[in-house]
Amino acid sequence: MITNPKNDFERKFGPYADGHCFEIESSAILKKINDKAKQGEGIKIAEFLLLSTANGKATISIIEAKSSSPQNTDEYINDVQEKLSNSLSLFISIYLQRHNNSNLELSDFFKQTELSNVIFILILAIQKCEKSRLPPMQDKLKKALKKTARIWNIDINSVIVLNEAGAKKHGLIT
Repeated sequence: MITNPKNDFERKFGPYADGHCFEIESSAILKKINDKAKQGEGIKIAEFLLLSTANGKATISIIEAKSSSPQNTDEYINDVQEKLSNSLSLFISIYLQRHNNSNLELSDFFKQTELSNVIFILILAIQKCEKSRLPPMQDKLKKALKKTARIWNIDINSVIVLNEAGAKKHGLIT
């Protein structure tokens, strides 16, 4: 389970194997960065990263959780795109120890993962979202994350939008 959920939906995430969930939104390095930022210049970030391995391949999913989505999704999608992109960049900077003692927050599982071989999945999980709205939102999010996906060589099909049922199916919530 995530230790600092902001809403009832986030309370449903997990539980995950020890050391496989990095709550980047609650990280000390993010707090330190945002404390130094001027008002309105703080870094927006996703809730957490989830490390899993199957068939010898490591996957890191970056998850942004929302309880609902508005009818007009343009600004909403831009916000999610920013959070997912920032989370990917901040995680890699922590992994590479670009900030003093920052990788002390990472578990040994994350530290021992060879990032050059990791499959990254960028996920927007929306608790209350009709199934029919998921494909158009996913298309918009893919379009918004296209540059990030190209820069990091992430398969654009690894950008996923799920509702609560989809999150259960993918093992994100119980």
